[in-house]
Amino acid sequence: MLSQWVQAQQWQPLVDFPGVERDDAVGFSIGDTLYVGSGLSPWWAPQSDFYGFDIASQQWFSVAGLPQGMERQYATGFVVNGKGFVFGGYNGSSYLNDLWRYNPIQNTWDACAQLPGSGRSGSTSFVLNNLVYVIGGKNAATAALDEVWCYDAALDAWVQQPNLPFGARWRASAATHAGIGYLLFGRNENNAFLNDFHSFDPLTNQWVALPSFPSLGRSHAAMFGLDNGIYTCFGLDSLGHSMNDLWTFDQVAASWNALPGLPDVGRRGGVCASTGTAMYYVTGIDEGNTRLKDVWMYSPFLGNAPLSIDVIPTLLGTYDLMGNETQEIPNKVMIQRYSDGSVKKILRVE
Repeated sequence: MLSQWVQAQQWQPLVDFPGVERDDAVGFSIGDTLYVGSGLSPWWAPQSDFYGFDIASQQWFSVAGLPQGMERQYATGFVVNGKGFVFGGYNGSSYLNDLWRYNPIQNTWDACAQLPGSGRSGSTSFVLNNLVYVIGGKNAATAALDEVWCYDAALDAWVQQPNLPFGARWRASAATHAGIGYLLFGRNENNAFLNDFHSFDPLTNQWVALPSFPSLGRSHAAMFGLDNGIYTCFGLDSLGHSMNDLWTFDQVAASWNALPGLPDVGRRGGVCASTGTAMYYVTGIDEGNTRLKDVWMYSPFLGNAPLSIDVIPTLLGTYDLMGNETQEIPNKVMIQRYSDGSVKKILRVE
């Protein structure tokens, strides 16, 4: 009973996203605020609006959207030195190679240097030592790219890196942990779903093959790093199922471990943002192709504290049958509420 309660506490629903339902949006976290925007609406229109989510108050608020005409889906987002960036994507007719920088203090967007290559959508990215690695994607010529580009925000300059040694991929998942980048999933130029897993060390500029994900390949999944390791969840597998599972990679044992999944429908194509202690998953689309606006938070640390408290539920208050808090009164039926959510009727006869 306690174990189930702890597991349930690790997933928590939050206030819905205030914009229209969407998938393939982009997002990032700066300090204690999440920023989410763009994406594809239920009427198949790329969007440019953005919203902020204050983690402390758990409230959404409007922020400046991308400039007019810059609507898109399938962009990738990242943060460098307290600024958020949105790169590339698809606007319904063209693949994009532009880069936009968001200043949360001024609430403004500025155009940065464009990628000196073809426009692309469905790239993924991670940041190591303040350098951004934009990986894969697809363009007008091919269904998947094996290119890697490095963006230096301090110089506002791009440098092409060696291509992926293990092949092209579109809509892969990437994250960082302890100074190492990780890449998982995606589809190749033949639309095959991939389950191979790789790490990237920026000091050696080398990719290393790690144990593959122990199930079907998938795309449109989420991957994130928390203080205690690397995780992946959700996505579309090669059988067409949208998943609600959660896995973590044990870096010591070099193995994958399944964890309690989302207590809701499977989904794909949502925005995943990590703060180090928690992951936030916003919007997406379910297996019935219904676009979503719900928001979930996952934190493995939420289940730790209750193990040392509330093992024996604490009495929170005593109430009469009308729901008014009161003292225990002899010879009357009363209701007691406890810290685990349970209630008890009592009758003390004197």
